[in-house]
Amino acid sequence: MNRITTVAQLEAIVGRPPALVMMKELAYLDEACRHMLAIAPLAGFGHRDDDGWLRTTVVGGRPGFAEVESPTRISFASEVDASGPVSFVFLLPGVGETLRLNGMVARRAERSERSRGRIVVDISQAYIHCARAILRSRLWDPVVPAASVRAVAGGPLAGAGVAGFLGATPFMVVSSWDGDQGSDTSPRGDTPGFVRVIDGHTLAIPDRLGNKRADTSHNLLADDRFSAAMLVPGRTDVLHVSGTAVVTDDADLLADLALGGAVPRTALIVTVERAEVRHNQAVAAANVWDRANRADAGTLSELTASSTRQLGTMKPALRWPARLLAAFPRLSRRLMDASYRRALEKEGYGVASDSRPGRPVRVIDVVRETPDAVTLVLSGADTGFAPGQFYTLIMEIDGRTVRRAYSATSVPGTDRLALTVKRDGLCSTHLHDHARAGTEMRVLGPSGTFRVTDPSAAGAEYVLIGAGSGITPLMSIIRTVLAASPDATITLLYGNRTEADIIFAGELAALQDAHPGRLTVHHVLSRPGPSWTGRTGRIGPGHLPRSDRAHYYLCGPAAMLTSVRECLTGLGVASDRLHEERFTSAPTAAPDLVARTMTVEDVGDVVVAAGRTMLDAGLAAGVPMPYSCTVGSCGECRIQLLRGEVRGTVEDGGVLACVSYPLTDTAVAINPAESTVTDGETPLMVDVRTGPDPQDEVHAMQ
Repeated sequence: MNRITTVAQLEAIVGRPPALVMMKELAYLDEACRHMLAIAPLAGFGHRDDDGWLRTTVVGGRPGFAEVESPTRISFASEVDASGPVSFVFLLPGVGETLRLNGMVARRAERSERSRGRIVVDISQAYIHCARAILRSRLWDPVVPAASVRAVAGGPLAGAGVAGFLGATPFMVVSSWDGDQGSDTSPRGDTPGFVRVIDGHTLAIPDRLGNKRADTSHNLLADDRFSAAMLVPGRTDVLHVSGTAVVTDDADLLADLALGGAVPRTALIVTVERAEVRHNQAVAAANVWDRANRADAGTLSELTASSTRQLGTMKPALRWPARLLAAFPRLSRRLMDASYRRALEKEGYGVASDSRPGRPVRVIDVVRETPDAVTLVLSGADTGFAPGQFYTLIMEIDGRTVRRAYSATSVPGTDRLALTVKRDGLCSTHLHDHARAGTEMRVLGPSGTFRVTDPSAAGAEYVLIGAGSGITPLMSIIRTVLAASPDATITLLYGNRTEADIIFAGELAALQDAHPGRLTVHHVLSRPGPSWTGRTGRIGPGHLPRSDRAHYYLCGPAAMLTSVRECLTGLGVASDRLHEERFTSAPTAAPDLVARTMTVEDVGDVVVAAGRTMLDAGLAAGVPMPYSCTVGSCGECRIQLLRGEVRGTVEDGGVLACVSYPLTDTAVAINPAESTVTDGETPLMVDVRTGPDPQDEVHAMQ
């Protein structure tokens, strides 16, 4: 493999750093640097320990952990031992910019039994770096599932949890040293799996086009010592790697590391001497994966303004344009973001590549059914569902990702999907208030075993029993069966409070008129008006038809379904002809829910933020969690609880991760072979909220 050994060879490939990039380098901490230090809760830290080993780790734990003692000196509390040259890359949740500092340890205050030691550093270099590595890696967002990593039989990379971590990590900080007693720590980021395992001792790391300075590569020409700390969003452990590295432009290797047709300019070949996954207290304390801890719009504006003023100070010719941009920080931020997107497209990422879960769909119409119910007509969805199944919408509400399940009410196989939503909680209210033609969202599904598998069957008989929004899956069954079967018959018992609450009232009447003898509709009102002449009360024994041939489909509140099921069983209806989908109100979140650690067997530690499900936290951490519907219905997300307590579904040690919240630190095992609920099994009723909202109506099937 060809090795690059001289600066001339390297610069012939990557070029020299642009003058404007080098101009940003300072020998002191200016306003922009001090502002970044005041808000950054974490930093990658390259240092030499007391045994002479070169290390990279993550330090911090709270915003402003590194205190400015003078324009050329900072100090911070740390449990690590460090001496000689050191370097930092400070990270700010939700932001692509980093602050990089290089310097020398001035002194250390020794640790005591009650407190951590304090390290004082004299700064020789400081610069704010617009790190495309963070944007490429989507460090602050949920990541795609872990990439597959080749198994290794021996060497440091065969250690516990190392291979899985390498497959999940999208981001690392890399430390290198020059021949002049200097150190540098740089960010590297990409899609999970970008760190390629060659064998048990060797890694390959691509160098993408966004790297303007190439500090690491320059340093390795003088000193081949190398160390790195790798992160996985959502996890509190860190993979530490150290060894030696060389720079290569081997054509075959670079072609293998290409992304979207874009071949990296060079790559690092790392000979690994040590590799270890360890819990990191700074990452755990900072809780940077919680969206609530991201930089807000005001912080971004301040950071943009101070960085822009910094540019004007460095280059007098740009002073007036810089002042103008600093006066309009939001405009500056939009211009910067647009520039970053264009740069990423050139690197082969492109705005079209989207690793978020679900399929993108667009609202093309919103139909008002009742004062409290609307039908969303969507384009772009997979409409190959069976009548009765549901879809899971993925929405961004107040800065957090929320999922809710809604039954399809349309006929399968068309180019449009209809979901009918009753206003009753956080998500449904959001859809009522904000969904318009053109609104974009994402959808998972179809899901669910509550369905008619052969709606075209001749002579079939169906009894459909629903209440409130329980009509939604039943409406798809009615529409589909009437269109597909020549002589199937349907009896619908539909309960509501008042006549105004009847969803699809006009269409049900029209369908009954159009299909006499095939569709019979009985409305039951618990609060009838003075002019109502139909059935009253609640659906009970007196309303239920008895048939030896019919299949009964029940959908609605838990209390109604329990009563109806008991009645039908008493009438002799066989269990294989009873099909049930239950809507239930999610209980209020316990007030003592706080962030907990979930230890995943053979993977490592994952932070589960307050109010976040175990599934959401695992997926955000790149853990290959099994799941499908995300609402506690299908059973695909079942994992084994080894230790701890959860709020949600626990049965024989099994936990439905998508609807479970840890009450204590937990340990779990992922066993996909035991994750699927087979026919005949009954999932328990569970809390499926992603946040505290006692009113959301959700699905659970039996």
